[in-house]
Amino acid sequence: MRKTAHNLKHNKMNNRINLKGMLLLLLLVVSAMAKAQTHEFAPVGAEWYYERYYREGLIPSGITYDRFLSLRTVVINGWECKEIELFQNLDCYGEVNPYTEIRYITQEGDKVYEVEDGQRFLLYDFGKEVGEWWYAPKYNDTIYVSWVDSIQLQDGNYRKRLHTWPKNNTYLYYTHIIEGIGTDLSIFPFEMLVGSPCMHSNLRCYFENGFPLIMSEMSECDYEVLAVEECGGTSIALMNTVVEDVLHIDFAETASLPRQIRITDALGKTLYAQKTMDKSLDISFTDKPAGLYLVQIVMDSIVINNKIVKR
Repeated sequence: MRKTAHNLKHNKMNNRINLKGMLLLLLLVVSAMAKAQTHEFAPVGAEWYYERYYREGLIPSGITYDRFLSLRTVVINGWECKEIELFQNLDCYGEVNPYTEIRYITQEGDKVYEVEDGQRFLLYDFGKEVGEWWYAPKYNDTIYVSWVDSIQLQDGNYRKRLHTWPKNNTYLYYTHIIEGIGTDLSIFPFEMLVGSPCMHSNLRCYFENGFPLIMSEMSECDYEVLAVEECGGTSIALMNTVVEDVLHIDFAETASLPRQIRITDALGKTLYAQKTMDKSLDISFTDKPAGLYLVQIVMDSIVINNKIVKR
């Protein structure tokens, strides 16, 4: 009887040890799964295309885009960082003025930091839930999470989406922030200046490994429209400023007739000249080399010159 009782006690102890071991293993598995579900922010090769309006005064006069590209991984102060390139073809006034800028991002679990001058500043915290907040020191703003849902991507998977608003309205956090992708207006918050000629809009496209995870149903990722203004400020035409095969021009109802269209290359050589009374015009660029071109529209005594780029 004593031996049997001893064996039962010994078995119970072994069962407890096994149960503790199983619980510990389960916790480790759950922890590993949770960690694996943290999406990498800005994997090398990731691309973002954000729509941006430029304007004169308070009236939008054209549409362009900002492109962000994750170029490579670099180490800064021991942090593994992603080098992010911002490219803009048109400036805030609609002028063809190619611009690039390099910024750096590092990630630690659910937290994404912007790295600048050897310091890192919290940018996003995807671990937050409804009613929680984080402090963004670079922008001196507190970001509150008003509610949380998810967004389905092109590959069928879902990503967490935070609906946020800032304590201060100076910088853009009053938006939606998608886990592993960023806000739906720009990767980096920007100052909301009264009267600024730039107005940021929606996220058109997002790619990982060349595969589109977010695609706009309204326009191409790198689509641009240039609004041509008369001296009095009335828009007379819309045209795309980046051309691959066709330059498309739409004329406003107020545009005078007839219209003389002339296109020259960077050396001033005339490549196209035609009068038109049509509401729109398509001009083929398939046989023209990549480079900068000048499009001139002449109506009555008005002469308007616009630059375009053939890719």
